[in-house]
Amino acid sequence: MWAMAFRNLYRDRRRTLATVVAVGVGLLAVLLFLGYIRFVEGSLASVVIYRDANAHVQVYRKDGPEQLAATPAQYSLDRTEQQMLHRLAQGLPHFRRVSDQLVGVGMVNTGKHNAVFLGRGIDPAFEAALQSESRLAAAPSGLGRDGLLLTRQLQDLLGSPAKGSDLQLFGASYSNRLNAIEAPLTGEFSTGIEAIEDKGLKAPLSLLQSLYDTDAVSRVVVLLDDRGNAAAYRDALAAKLERQSPGRYEVTTWNHPQIGQLYVSFMGFFNMVFAFTGTVVFVIALTTIQHTVAMNVADRTREIGMLRAMGFSRGRIAGLFVRESVLTTLIAAIVALGLAYMTIYAIFFANLQTQLPRIAEPVRLALDLPLNWALLAVAIAALGIALGAAATARKRIGGAVRADGKAVPLTRMLATTTCLMLATMLTVSLAHAEDAPSEATMRDWLHKADLARGGWGSYKWSLSIHTEDPAGATSTTYDIAVRDGKALARTVEPKRYQGEKILIASRAMWYVKPGLRKPVSISPQQRLVGEAANGDIAATQYARDYSPAYAGSAQINGVDCYKLKLTAATPGATYEGIVYYLDKRSLMGVKADFLTASGAVFKTATFEYGNKVKVNNREQPFVSSMKIVNANFPDRFSRLQYAQVVPSSSPDSLFALDTLMTM
Repeated sequence: MWAMAFRNLYRDRRRTLATVVAVGVGLLAVLLFLGYIRFVEGSLASVVIYRDANAHVQVYRKDGPEQLAATPAQYSLDRTEQQMLHRLAQGLPHFRRVSDQLVGVGMVNTGKHNAVFLGRGIDPAFEAALQSESRLAAAPSGLGRDGLLLTRQLQDLLGSPAKGSDLQLFGASYSNRLNAIEAPLTGEFSTGIEAIEDKGLKAPLSLLQSLYDTDAVSRVVVLLDDRGNAAAYRDALAAKLERQSPGRYEVTTWNHPQIGQLYVSFMGFFNMVFAFTGTVVFVIALTTIQHTVAMNVADRTREIGMLRAMGFSRGRIAGLFVRESVLTTLIAAIVALGLAYMTIYAIFFANLQTQLPRIAEPVRLALDLPLNWALLAVAIAALGIALGAAATARKRIGGAVRADGKAVPLTRMLATTTCLMLATMLTVSLAHAEDAPSEATMRDWLHKADLARGGWGSYKWSLSIHTEDPAGATSTTYDIAVRDGKALARTVEPKRYQGEKILIASRAMWYVKPGLRKPVSISPQQRLVGEAANGDIAATQYARDYSPAYAGSAQINGVDCYKLKLTAATPGATYEGIVYYLDKRSLMGVKADFLTASGAVFKTATFEYGNKVKVNNREQPFVSSMKIVNANFPDRFSRLQYAQVVPSSSPDSLFALDTLMTM
């Protein structure tokens, strides 16, 4: 029967050739697309594992992947845990390397420009081992022991600083304090991920630990001999950790949704596209074969009759047509396989590069089509086509098709009727809105409120900030000197931070500490200690920095208040917006809701006025306490206590940037 099937194909060579071309082109498209999918999958995996320095397996504190960004100190691994994890990781099969990593955010400053960074502290030797295996075309600069690598886009935001120039990093330490360090720019790298390419920074682990004032790390990562062993290694390591410290650690792999988010989301989309495309191509090929079988049956009616007269059953005759279809598919598959691998090798030797979506760097185009995958795809296609051909042949040969059968319409027209109903609602206001005060009146209110918070005039006071959050409690004391909006804050306690100073002058803020060679320009919004921002610790001048709008009246803890909506009017404003509640009788601030740019409340402050100061021989209230609470996490708060408030005439030199480093 196979010989007869082959002779039949040869006899009708033109139809056979057309069918082979149609099926072969479809199979070639599927094979090349499969190779491209595997190429994309491998490239994305390379970005996640090597370029983004996640390695194959990661160990966190329990819930660390989700909570590290919010509370890094609470979910970090201390030195003892690091040593224990290294020991356990090295004792399992497929192990190659283990290393500690620290991730964090902050600001990087050149003196003229600053920008947000997403930093990763990593061991330079481990970094070199990872990058040597990356598929991305551009090789990153080597990470030294004391230098920084920045992405090209981040360098552009900073005004393209020269290689070797000193950069200043500042951010919140693990004890919720502002800290800063200096380090030279030694090269550039790429995160490989488009979304964070303008924020990427790499530093030696010890350097980033000094910025965050800790010896803890965010995670321990393990490099294996093959990514295919990651799941088994994770399970083995997790089992060991669970026996040793139940419920304390979480072990993930490179394709965990929190780690390889780029890979998971993109491959989910690509797999769906491949499934859809493969289905369409398969249906086209199957339809082509069925059409060919149907035409063969119609053209060979006399031959079929002769075979029936010779004693061939309908099943054997249908089998003949199935064999012809299988032979056609096999010929098309052989041609498609040959052309596919010729195309793959041609692309490889042409050394072509391509840009993948959401990948920041070009990648060398190298389609990946293992022979077993190709044969499996061809086998599935051949089996489906054979079954389809068998069904068509049996149906046609059996004469089961009715000539007068009603055709099934391809589409059905659906008619819809849409009725639009308009309703008018009449609202009657029963309450009369109170008259809104003028802007000048509101600014006068703010000026009086500012006086009670040191905003105008010249004073000195001692400020203690006590902060509590899930990671623990900290206390810091500052000596504050203010004069007409200028301020200087010096750290008194803890003693290890003595020498730190913050200067507010000319609507700019500067931070210095022992070890820095020049002051660091900082933002009023930058967190200083706990929930307190830099702009919270010194004088308040809401009348100058904000535009007021009247928002009615409210009662806060039994106190009748004016409610003002303040919008930042100067670059030196600490917050984008504030809802400020002023006591109607004293015009002192009772409560403040601090707003994000989108208008959401993210911190709330309440005030007490237990201090008294003499101004122009008149005693007036002065703020004694300010409690700032995180609106999203009420267990995180900072209480600012003002003591020893006295009028003072501070010289201009005290607020001069030129003398900040030497005073």
